[in-house]
Amino acid sequence: MHNTEKGMKPLRLSEVADLLDGELVGAQDPEITGVASIEEAGPGDLTFLASKKHGRALAASGAAAVIVGPGLDVDRPAVRVSDPYGAFASFLERLLPDRDRVFPPGVHPTAVIDSSAEVAGAAAIGPYCVIGSGCVVGAGSRLGAHVILGCDVVVGVDNLIYPGVIIREGCLLGDRVIIHAGVVIGSDGFGYYPGQGGIRKIPQVGVVEIQDDVEIGAGSCVDRATTGRTVVGVGSKVDNLVQIGHNVSIGKACSLSAQTGVSGSSALGDGVFTGGQVGIGDHVKIGAGVRIGGQSGVSREIPAGQTIFGYPALELVETFRMFAALRRLPELLRRVSRLENGSGGTAGKTGKDQE
Repeated sequence: MHNTEKGMKPLRLSEVADLLDGELVGAQDPEITGVASIEEAGPGDLTFLASKKHGRALAASGAAAVIVGPGLDVDRPAVRVSDPYGAFASFLERLLPDRDRVFPPGVHPTAVIDSSAEVAGAAAIGPYCVIGSGCVVGAGSRLGAHVILGCDVVVGVDNLIYPGVIIREGCLLGDRVIIHAGVVIGSDGFGYYPGQGGIRKIPQVGVVEIQDDVEIGAGSCVDRATTGRTVVGVGSKVDNLVQIGHNVSIGKACSLSAQTGVSGSSALGDGVFTGGQVGIGDHVKIGAGVRIGGQSGVSREIPAGQTIFGYPALELVETFRMFAALRRLPELLRRVSRLENGSGGTAGKTGKDQE
C-alpha cells in the first residue's frame, strides 16, 4: 500500500517514532507517505526488518525508512523498537478504513428484524439483514449486508460480521468477534448412522459457541453440536476455508490455517497451530502447544508440546529422518545388488542352505 491510497496523512519519521514509542536512528527525518513490504517499498514508504536474514532485501529496497529491532544496523533512516513486526502492525492500523464507512451506523431500511429481537441502539445493521425471533445483538456490533441470524442467536458487544454470514439458531458469539464474509456458523454436524432403510440422519440439537476475540476467515464453517456445544476458544484465529466439525473443542489462542479440517468430537488444547490443509480425525485429542505442519494427517492423540508433520503425522525429527532415508534408498538398493552379485547370489541364505 503506497502513498495516500487510503488517505494516510503524511508524517515525519520522528512522528512515527513517537507514535511507536521508538528511537529515531540517524540524522535524517524523511516524510513518510505510505507503508509497504521490503520488496515493494518505494520512495516515501516505511517498511520493517525483523531479522538479519532479510538484510540483503532491505539493501535492494527503495524504502525511505525502516522499523528495526535491537542490534540491527541499517543503511537508511530508521525507528528502533523492541518488536519491529508488532510496531509495524500497530502503524498499519492507521490505514484501516473508517469503520462507519464500512458499516454505516443505524439500521438500514431494508433490514428485517423480528419484533422479539433485542438490538442495541449503538449496533449497525446493514442492507437486507435478517434478524430472527429472540435474537440479541449487543452494543457496538456491526452487521454487513445480507447477514442472517437465525432465531435465538446471541451476539455480544463490538463484533464485526461481514456480508453474507449465516449464523443459525441458538448459536452464541462473545465480544469483539470478527466473522468474515461467507462464513456459516451452526450448520448441521455430519451425523448419520446406517440403518435398514438407508443412512439415517442424527438430529443435531446442540449449538456453537464462539468465545471472545475470535476471528474466523472467509468461507469457513463451524458445525453445531449433536448435543451440547461446539466451542472455539478465546482469542483463537481461524483462517479462510476451514471446517470445524460437530462437538469439536478448540482451546484458547489456537491458529488454524486455510483448509484445515477438524473432524467431529476432537479436542485441541490451548495454543495449537496448524499449517494449511491439515486433517484431524474424529475423537482425536491434541495437547496444548502442538504445532502441526502443512498437509499433515492426524489420526491419534498427540501429547502437549510436540511438533509433528507428515501423513500419518509423526514427530518432526523422526519424519525428517525418514525422508532422508528415502532419498538414500536408490543408492542403498544398488549397494545391496552389488553385494548379492559379488557373493554369487548367496546373500540372504543360511549356512545350511549354502552347504
